[in-house]
Amino acid sequence: MLDIKKVEKALKQLYAYGETENIGELAFLQQNQLIEVIGHKAVITPNWIDYGKQFKFEQDHLHSLFCFDREYQQYLIQVALLTVLKIRDAQDTNGLIEFVSKVPKLAEYVVALLKEIRSDNKTYNNIILEERIKRMEATFLETNHFIFDGTPQYQRIIYYLEHVQFYQMKEAMRTELLGNTIDQNWIKGRKISLEFQLSLIKDYPISTLISCEPLRAFSNPFFNNLFSYPWKLFVFLWCVVREHYEAQGTPVIRFRFVDGHIDVLIMSNKNQEFRYGGFNEFALAFCYINQFQLFPNVQLNLEGIFNEFFDRKVLTIDDEEYRMSSHVEHEIYNTDIFIPLIAKSKLLRQRMQQWIDELRDKA
Repeated sequence: MLDIKKVEKALKQLYAYGETENIGELAFLQQNQLIEVIGHKAVITPNWIDYGKQFKFEQDHLHSLFCFDREYQQYLIQVALLTVLKIRDAQDTNGLIEFVSKVPKLAEYVVALLKEIRSDNKTYNNIILEERIKRMEATFLETNHFIFDGTPQYQRIIYYLEHVQFYQMKEAMRTELLGNTIDQNWIKGRKISLEFQLSLIKDYPISTLISCEPLRAFSNPFFNNLFSYPWKLFVFLWCVVREHYEAQGTPVIRFRFVDGHIDVLIMSNKNQEFRYGGFNEFALAFCYINQFQLFPNVQLNLEGIFNEFFDRKVLTIDDEEYRMSSHVEHEIYNTDIFIPLIAKSKLLRQRMQQWIDELRDKA
């Protein structure tokens, strides 16, 4: 019997942070390769991320995961089948056919149930099915209250089972563990939570880029904060790249503040400036080409980071354009922050510059 509160806590942690302390109750997710176990941690897989894209709401995503548990799944099929048979007894003969058509991959189990309860006169003995369900109800009482707020309802059962049965389990390569540098962490295939305002976790994560206390402390609290939040670091490095082009005398990319939004402007190789789009759109495209696995399936919103940097005087706005403050730029290149921030993000910044060059070529 599942400890629902314990499982719910673990699932919410996986949904937001991508990893959590492993517990035995999550075994059914591991069997379906929705998570993998690394040491004492349960970590989401690309399968989890792909499956989650079907849902707009966290609750629907998490509730549906319980239906991957084989015993609970079969229990729900029985409840749904009983409902359909009662409707059939009320002269709705198409109900059973419609039910099977909605869960084709589970049809084999449905057919086996029907054979068990079929009478000699080619009718179905609902009482047999009712008794089976009653015997199972005590086991799943807490789960039913959590997911359905009581007795499972037919339409809701179908909603979950339709999603579960069309889940495509793919063999995934073992997750690469986080390293100690920016370049070791921002690598292709890395899983990154889209939510940049997550509360910090104290234990340094093993595989997912999430908000956590940094491995080392810096004298400037801003840089401690910067290394605590992956998306803040991401935005800041784009500002570093922008300043790098500027220092070379080639203003290639600009971040312009327009009506409360941040537009990305790029200078083509023909010296014609064009608007790429908003920074959120720009960031998502970069993540896509670098195969970063973003979760959960919500909208990325990084403009708040620019606002925060401006409030903290890390960025200034000059002629409606975000620029790095001179005192921050001085500290980057003249203090102990240079190696962990600049020297150890060389590969990531090269990818950023390469992508800008590609955009310039296409313009």
